[in-house]
Amino acid sequence: MAMDDEPTVRLPRARNPAAPTPAHIPVHTLAHIPPPATRGRRTLLLAGGAGLAAVAGGLGGWWALAPAPAPAPEPQRPPPQPRPVAFAPPLLDTQGLLAHVARVPTVLRWSFNPLVWMLDFPSLESQGRALNRAAALLEKAGTPRDRVLDDAALAAAIAADRRTAENWYLGHNYRGSELRRMATLAARDGVALNPLEAWVVEQAELARLVEPSRDCAILSVPATGAHVDAGMRAAILRHELGHGQFFTLPLFAAHVTRVWSQGFTDGDRRDMRRFLAAEGYDPELEEVMANEAMAYLIYTDDRRFFDPSRDLGWSDARADRLRGLLRQGAPPEP
Repeated sequence: MAMDDEPTVRLPRARNPAAPTPAHIPVHTLAHIPPPATRGRRTLLLAGGAGLAAVAGGLGGWWALAPAPAPAPEPQRPPPQPRPVAFAPPLLDTQGLLAHVARVPTVLRWSFNPLVWMLDFPSLESQGRALNRAAALLEKAGTPRDRVLDDAALAAAIAADRRTAENWYLGHNYRGSELRRMATLAARDGVALNPLEAWVVEQAELARLVEPSRDCAILSVPATGAHVDAGMRAAILRHELGHGQFFTLPLFAAHVTRVWSQGFTDGDRRDMRRFLAAEGYDPELEEVMANEAMAYLIYTDDRRFFDPSRDLGWSDARADRLRGLLRQGAPPEP
């Protein structure tokens, strides 16, 4: 579904990002579920005991022969109506997601794992406007975790990171519940969300209707353009899908967490934490560190984004040992 105006890989910055143009965003109207029909009340009328006794005595034996009154008919109830089904975005496989061209912000689902929702943006600029405030709340270093930044504070945080709104992240990944929490905090503090952010929150609400018992992953990817070529877009997409698996497959997430804490040495964690902090992540968020380490090591092949030798000072053998440990519990790749 699509919307207008205003966007992990949590990948290293694009070296020379620019801001593409926002597009018109039609807002999807969620299905409304009608309230259940009100049931009618029945009133039971009772005759006084003394009067009944007198009548019974006067009629004598005839009373015993009188036919019992017919029971009142049960009120007719309308047949149950089918519950409206929430609109579910289309399912595409990995190649379909990669081939999709977004003219406006569009929501899709991954057929390999329908709990993974992909927001496809027509530009880095629209992606940033839609998701930078969420990044500040949920994982960026130097920003608060208990409140949403207003526009001025958000712009200052991006400038302090020596980035632009377009390349603060090249892709994003969050749980649907985290985005709904952002909306709650914004409403509490009187921070107005822009139209693209409101659209993102709408997708998180829709995900809850489609999958009421599970928390979906909400990811993003930008279209190709002057500063995102086809190879970069493919790397961003694959990296983000790895995060989608982490958020929606509890056994995989538990495996990644165990490898991070037990398979990585203290030096491995220190090197990875330093690299991720340089990319803007809060190094104190342990789940973010484990999740990003996994996505860079086993789902990011483009060395423009991640090169263990250049970025961590690791030999190929050292990186391959950790990749092997992580892949032991990873889902099969589609």
